[in-house]
Amino acid sequence: MFKKIVVASDFSANADRALGLATELARREQGELHIVHACRIGSYALPPPLDLVSPTPTVTTFEHIEDALRVRADRARAEGLTVTTASLVGSPEETVVDYATQAGADLLVIGTSGLGAVAHALLGSVAEKLLRHAPCPVLAVPRPKA
Repeated sequence: MFKKIVVASDFSANADRALGLATELARREQGELHIVHACRIGSYALPPPLDLVSPTPTVTTFEHIEDALRVRADRARAEGLTVTTASLVGSPEETVVDYATQAGADLLVIGTSGLGAVAHALLGSVAEKLLRHAPCPVLAVPRPKA
């Protein structure tokens, strides 16, 4: 049923949990996995945990992204999966939906960040926007309770 699974990762611990679930689903379905990261280009940065907008990416930033994607892809390949990675530039809500659409995704998997009410009201939720606009079912993986 889920032969082509796209996983959007921000490289957080919860995104890695979501990737683990997606890897297991892809392995069971003998499907392929697409691991993507969207880097928003902005002119400012917010302090953690609100650092959802990064400053203009540098070569070092892109090298870090590619390394992080490669590490995650290698883990999934070790499970016998076909894996594609992509670093996307732009709004995560738009670029991930566009990627999933073009890839013909059967499932989009994302980890949720669990922002507080104030941060959510100010910044919105990438997960929520992906849920509304994705071209396929979305599996949203919440952070574990403390």
